[in-house]
Amino acid sequence: MGNIAKFAILLSCIFFGSAFGRSIPKFTAAHSVLVDGVIESGTILSSENDPSVLVSEINEQLMYSIGQLNGLSGGVPDMAKTKITLGRVNALSSGRFQVSYRAALKIAWPLEQSFPKSYNLILPSQGNYDFLQSFFAKFGSDENSGKKCLAAEVHAVEMGNFWYYYRPLKRDCGLKLSPKEVVKTAVNLSYGRDNTEGKSPEYKKVWEDGKVVATLIFGMADAEKDSPYDAGILAIQDTVREAFENYGFPTWSNVENLTEDFVPSKNTPVLHFKFALAQGELDLVLILVEDIKAVYPGSEIEKIYNERTMNSDFVSYSGHSGLGANIRKLANMGNFVPGQYQIFLINGCDTFAYVDEALAKAHEKVNPGSARYKYFDILTNAMPSFFHMNARSNMAVITALVEGKKTYQEILAGFDPNQRAVVTGEEDNAYPNPF
Repeated sequence: MGNIAKFAILLSCIFFGSAFGRSIPKFTAAHSVLVDGVIESGTILSSENDPSVLVSEINEQLMYSIGQLNGLSGGVPDMAKTKITLGRVNALSSGRFQVSYRAALKIAWPLEQSFPKSYNLILPSQGNYDFLQSFFAKFGSDENSGKKCLAAEVHAVEMGNFWYYYRPLKRDCGLKLSPKEVVKTAVNLSYGRDNTEGKSPEYKKVWEDGKVVATLIFGMADAEKDSPYDAGILAIQDTVREAFENYGFPTWSNVENLTEDFVPSKNTPVLHFKFALAQGELDLVLILVEDIKAVYPGSEIEKIYNERTMNSDFVSYSGHSGLGANIRKLANMGNFVPGQYQIFLINGCDTFAYVDEALAKAHEKVNPGSARYKYFDILTNAMPSFFHMNARSNMAVITALVEGKKTYQEILAGFDPNQRAVVTGEEDNAYPNPF
């Protein structure tokens, strides 16, 4: 257990696990389709036979499907929804155990690409910390691998992110010829049963108080450089500019002597605007953070965010995902109240793979007796979302909430297609019928 815990700490990403005893939320997208993947005969070698340890090690092994599917098609599995069923555990003369398992995966696949009926994943043969450390040293580290098994765009590769840049099918990688290090695992693919069409946000619920309340967090691209041209700062500037263009000059703001040519900067980390609309009001807060992980408990930023999440219709985080670490931080923030329906946008790289059930559980907890996603829809990205895309995606959601017309597929069509944005949890949405 010590090695598994140690490895979990070293990994920058989080939220991979088994989805036992919980129905999988539905799925809508404009540029992706949900594919059901089933591994019927998975295998892993382990020095343990404790079921909880084995499931954890299998999840570590399956993390490497993220890099491989990214490189193959631009697809990505939702690791939080992976369901693992252990099979036979055979004791070997070496003192280790050969374990078989079945795994059910939910994969976001590019809509324009057909998917094969079956595909062979090349995965590490073991999932414990020591093995994966040596696996990285041999095939992932620059000094040993020469980037032969890594994505072309790789940077700052380390053990904790090797699975993200993992490309075992590169011609000179050689991993597929290393039976001691890897196993070939067939995954059968089929059209996902949880795909939905025609679902919309709950516009009537959003407008029941006569306003749209939105809270947007923007992370900086590189706070250490302290540049006024940081991509995160430019993203918040673009969002403010577009809001002014769409909704006119604010009727109220926390900015003193506000003018129409106002430009946000690090000196204005919290912006609050109210816009008068024909149907009510848009209450918009934008927050710039250097690094969301550095938002400490009790800070002014956390207080503002916690207060805003109690009545926000739309909440978003746009910035680095930190391979899941930043997403975990966001999931541990916020205060939620009964009856408040919310849409969250987790707008970082590959967030479809990282986001777990924490936010959905928080909404379920304050709405006992309701389904987990009754008061909660979540938008994530199946592929990387770059900073220049952030204003576009945030404003696509805000504009839709203000107008109250578009389906989720129409909203997501307004996102940059390269980020492959999807929504889950919308299957129980009733609009235009009553909430």
